[in-house]
Amino acid sequence: MLAIHGGTAVRGGREWPGWPQYDERTEAKLLAALRSSRWSVSWYSPRGGKSRERLFGEAFARYHDAAYGVSVDHGSSALVIALEALGIGPGDEVIVPVMTWVAPATAVLRVGARPVLVDVDPVTGCLTAEQLRAATGPQTRAVIVVHLACTAARIDEITAVADAAGLAVIEDCSQAHGTRWAGRAVGTFGDIGVFSLGAAKALAAGEAGAAITGNRELYERMLMLRADSRGYTPQAPEPGAYELVEYGTVMGANYCMSELTAAILLDQLPRLDDQHTRREARVKELEAGLPGITGLAPIPVPAPVDRRGIYEYGIRFSPGTFGAAPVEQVATALTAELGTKVYPPRTPLHRSVLLRPQTKPRFAREWAAAATRAADRPYPGAAHYRAHTLLMHHSVLLGERREVDDILTALDKVRFHARSLPTEGPA
Repeated sequence: MLAIHGGTAVRGGREWPGWPQYDERTEAKLLAALRSSRWSVSWYSPRGGKSRERLFGEAFARYHDAAYGVSVDHGSSALVIALEALGIGPGDEVIVPVMTWVAPATAVLRVGARPVLVDVDPVTGCLTAEQLRAATGPQTRAVIVVHLACTAARIDEITAVADAAGLAVIEDCSQAHGTRWAGRAVGTFGDIGVFSLGAAKALAAGEAGAAITGNRELYERMLMLRADSRGYTPQAPEPGAYELVEYGTVMGANYCMSELTAAILLDQLPRLDDQHTRREARVKELEAGLPGITGLAPIPVPAPVDRRGIYEYGIRFSPGTFGAAPVEQVATALTAELGTKVYPPRTPLHRSVLLRPQTKPRFAREWAAAATRAADRPYPGAAHYRAHTLLMHHSVLLGERREVDDILTALDKVRFHARSLPTEGPA
């Protein structure tokens, strides 16, 4: 009997690996930042030397083999400064995949441009080169490519189409920290790579973000865009001196990362590769077992991906695998068996309650334009992906082999009892 019907759960109450992960080294770095009396890059440097948020930006760039890195307060802010650095503004259109978090679309609106929602591949949920080509129009200036969940968009094909059309490319790598395509980090194929470093992400710091680029001019513009028109001093500041200089080349806003947040990230970044290795070991075991369960398969990963950073591990299922039960009911049953959240992908943006530009006067006009009447278009790829995909947070892959066995047992159990599941989703 299924656990949702009173049966014994597969997992039996055993705890899953916790997230985020920290230890006494994390506490030491956080305390050092606290006791430094310098909690912000905007404050003077009592002892001299670079701020922690500057050091993190540099370290994050090195991790991706990028020339420059910019620390910000949120991934949403990274999207805004990336668009502004590229000169995107009123009258411009930016292509955004419909299967993503709301921030890429709202960032486009925040710079005065129009987001054009575009359908995705039904299996991976990612934008494709063909969809980009078909959606590009005379006002298209840029595309935001999202590497989704546990796979990567075919970035080489997408950049080829974008280059031919003269489009700027922003890679949203918020769900793909450390993913590498043919030995090269995602986030370095486009003009700018942006990252969320929120509490749930594979590189986590509560609320934070970053941007990377190989272009010095874009780097310097992003610095000022996120620090009220101020950029760094050429050298590390002397004791008692300030690190930000009022260059004023471009008007900015305040999206700076706090020093306390940067301290946590400087602790977490060196741990990331070991965590990737552990997750990938569990994934190999999981993907060895999935073919033994009728109708289930992993979300495919393009062959050039030689390392992937997993944010949400995804399992796809064929229509009818769980009878007539909708994905929400399947996820609820699996959650009860495992004692950890299993869930479908987010609602596509054209139906998301989070994307409501008409509720703000400054966005309503752009959203009402014919090019952005997203609700009037079909999105069959997104619909299929959302209805036939199950996701789990990456932390479930940080445990031992028995966690994998529990996941496989729960999947097979729910599939076997699928006829007992409700055939309607939640109201």
